[in-house]
Amino acid sequence: MKKTFKFRIELEKTSPKIWREFLVLSDTTFYGLHHIVQIVMGWENYHLYEFTMGSYRIGKQFEDDGFNGPNEIIDSKTMIIGDVLRTKGQKLKYLYDFGDYWQHTLTLEMIIDDLAIPFPVCCDGALNCPPEDVGSIPGFYDFLRIMEKPRHPEHKETKAWVNSKLVAIDERYNPNIFLLERVNYVLLNLDTYIKEWENR
Repeated sequence: MKKTFKFRIELEKTSPKIWREFLVLSDTTFYGLHHIVQIVMGWENYHLYEFTMGSYRIGKQFEDDGFNGPNEIIDSKTMIIGDVLRTKGQKLKYLYDFGDYWQHTLTLEMIIDDLAIPFPVCCDGALNCPPEDVGSIPGFYDFLRIMEKPRHPEHKETKAWVNSKLVAIDERYNPNIFLLERVNYVLLNLDTYIKEWENR
């Protein structure tokens, strides 16, 4: 029986915390959950990813390299989140971009039996997502310091760079803004988002 999961996702090592809360059906695959996380957080979805919980490693499988063991990656398209998560309070790790190494924690806050949702819904959140390729957490906070100082020698170049990114709003990056309505509009068209991503 389908249930609705309420997750809280936090980007680790951010202060103040960058976080979102969202609803998703329990029969969603981890592949679908990956795309939902990309949308709610504000990432651009062009790096590798992996979910982990206990001995589970779930992500994109590559051609068989001859290794088959307990830590082999499970194809995210074949695993349903409700088959792994069954108890309120369970946590998942979600790693995005193996270079910048954005580590997230997803906590299953609620399991709702009597709520059927037609598409994932973001309920709340705080702060803008870091721009892609900014150089992980240390690079992100260096970037913010540069953006706060118009006289900094790298300010003009950095501002032009970030204003072309997805996280820019009306071609301007504001670290304190999270646009809930924009996120939910994309989630409303999740199937289209995934098809466009697969075809690019």
